[in-house]
Amino acid sequence: MCAKKRIKYEEIFENEIRQENNSEMQEAFHSNAPAQIDSEQVVKGKVTSVSREEITVDIGFKSEGRIPCEEFFGSDPDFNIKVGDEIDVFVESLNPGSGGLRLSRAKAVILNAWERIEKAYNDSSVIQAKITGVIRGGLNASIDGVNAFMPASQSGGDYSNLDEMVGQSFGVKIIEFKGEKKDLVISRKAASEEERLKKRVELLPKLKEGALFTGRVKNIMDYGIFVDIGGMDGFVHVGDLSWARIKTPKEIITPGQDIHVMVLSYDREKEKLSLGVKQTQKNPWDNVAVKYKAGEKVKGKVVSLMDYGAFVEIEPGVEGMIHVSELSWTGKIRKPSQLLKIGDMVEAVVLEVDKEKQRIALGLKQVGPNPWDELKKKYPEGTRVKGSIKNITDFGIFINIGEEFDGLVKIGDISWDAKEKEPLKGYNIGQNIEAVVLDVDAVRQRLSLGIKQLSEDPWKEISRRYPNGRIVEGKVTRTADFGVFVELEPGIEGLIHISELSDEKIKKIGHDMFKAGQTVSSLVKNIDLKNRKISLSIKEANKKEERDNVENFVKQQGDVKLSLGDLLKNKLKEGK
Repeated sequence: MCAKKRIKYEEIFENEIRQENNSEMQEAFHSNAPAQIDSEQVVKGKVTSVSREEITVDIGFKSEGRIPCEEFFGSDPDFNIKVGDEIDVFVESLNPGSGGLRLSRAKAVILNAWERIEKAYNDSSVIQAKITGVIRGGLNASIDGVNAFMPASQSGGDYSNLDEMVGQSFGVKIIEFKGEKKDLVISRKAASEEERLKKRVELLPKLKEGALFTGRVKNIMDYGIFVDIGGMDGFVHVGDLSWARIKTPKEIITPGQDIHVMVLSYDREKEKLSLGVKQTQKNPWDNVAVKYKAGEKVKGKVVSLMDYGAFVEIEPGVEGMIHVSELSWTGKIRKPSQLLKIGDMVEAVVLEVDKEKQRIALGLKQVGPNPWDELKKKYPEGTRVKGSIKNITDFGIFINIGEEFDGLVKIGDISWDAKEKEPLKGYNIGQNIEAVVLDVDAVRQRLSLGIKQLSEDPWKEISRRYPNGRIVEGKVTRTADFGVFVELEPGIEGLIHISELSDEKIKKIGHDMFKAGQTVSSLVKNIDLKNRKISLSIKEANKKEERDNVENFVKQQGDVKLSLGDLLKNKLKEGK
């Protein structure tokens, strides 16, 4: 087995090939050599033996040549040569006077390489080169042992990461070739562009919506990534990278990464290719309606906070929203940030699933018992409670009864007197006050209170004190186009409609007909307890008074049997 030692190619070429001057010996030697073999040429040979120091090669000459093992290591560092292999060798000499047949593996490799290089240059074809190091302005490369220079601008990559190319092999094109000086300038960029153009021609017919490709990430931006699918670059918007919420592509993508993409659209005129990554994966929303049912509890991570609610990721690509109104039973939370922060793990209850709109409504407060249910049990209707005035508005008074529960006393529930001009007068924020529970609405989370209910409703006795048909006296408080208002007692008013003032039709109530404070008699026609209205009538009162007078007259006649008709006739006669 050959012992592995390395030599430099330059040392081989420093020693030029010299021929022996002894012409007689040279002629004698050549006379015995095969006609097709000549010195200073590359020929095929077969390995006949391999030792630690040298390799013996038969080229069809009358003798075999020996080549030091180090030449093979120098030209083929990873070679694994064995007896019977056919290899190219360079014939240095056929002159027996200079040591017999002399062969060189290294020179054969170099000469073959230059031949391929020259052909690649003339044909403008691609040839493989291995990057050996970074130098000023570019890279050193080797093409089968021949040194070449690749400018940084021709590397086809990131200038700042040239070190990453060392040790790698690439297809290149020869852009400068000076054979006599052995100067080579190569370009990976030119080879890549040529290869890319070929792939592009093959790729164009395949660019149809829904087509799948495997590409390599070339560039990452905040708004998306550029992917080379072989012959063309496409753009993947950040929204088409993942079904899950991501802020930047860098969270899930790295430069140079191979990924599967789907063609979303291709504009041939603008050569604009839109790709998607998430479209190659199953949409998690397809099974949402099956996996999540209303009333079930789920766990997730808070991924976004808005003024109107918090978004919770319950699985990659599936988010639910907790509306601000569903954060607390008391309604004291005005913004989700008061209770939650991004990254929090929370448990919530599914309220509603809308697969079409891809929305899941979640509730945080529903995880625990509804305190409003407990409040309803604790304070049934009619319960007296104490609290402090939290706020006063045009429509009522808010009273805090403790445990963050506020109840509302509406304007109409402050006083029994509906004509109270300033019902809020005398009430101040912070004032301790007593009220009565009117209703606890656990569904709408509302507590209704009343102040006037602390005392008996005076209208409850109205029907008893003022039954229909009774003639009552009252004082005129005011007049209107439609009638006269009469106060029967403090806080209790009745209305005499204009049609009930007289048997005669009155079109308009004159200023001199009724005066404030004037006492009038009227008959109670009807009492509307629900709307707290009493209908009075002077016309009916007069009629009743006449009937009562007739009845009294009849009673005064004793046993005399007179009919009402007879009495009327008598009255008529008296009148005449």
